Amino acid sequence: MHYEKVYVEIFARFLRDGGMRPASVVWEDGHSYPVDRVRSIERVPAHVGSVLPVRYTCIVAGRERRLYYEAEEMRWFVEIER
Repeated sequence: MHYEKVYVEIFARFLRDGGMRPASVVWEDGHSYPVDRVRSIERVPAHVGSVLPVRYTCIVAGRERRLYYEAEEMRWFVEIER
């Protein structure tokens, strides 16, 4: 399997305790999808090159999706299987 890193725009909520939660994802074509729920947050390696990002496993449009946040770059991405 080959994975591709695709950077996306994320609207996020910043919590009083310092936490951050993605609220919606804006895809390359401009379509916006709300994040229905965040299932887990963990620092894990991605299949694509990245310095140990934070992975947000979320429910987006009724499907489980993994959103990654690169703190050093301050950018969000998803992995697309090609």
